[in-house]
Amino acid sequence: MAKVLWGVDPLAASRLGQKQNEPPFTQKELARIGIPARKIDRVQAELARLAADKTLTRAELTQLAKKIAAVLL
Repeated sequence: MAKVLWGVDPLAASRLGQKQNEPPFTQKELARIGIPARKIDRVQAELARLAADKTLTRAELTQLAKKIAAVLL
């Protein structure tokens, strides 16, 4: 039972049942700033989560998109 509890991402579990926000960038915009096509969906999901509180500017989100893509496999 402990393995199941420790294996669940608490952030993902806290978002269950919530409506997903719109991503701040389209796929074309992410491709234009240099995000590889295979990473675009995941980057969009992360940016939508980060942009939900509306405290980040568009320039900051652009920098984060590049950093997120660099971290992803």
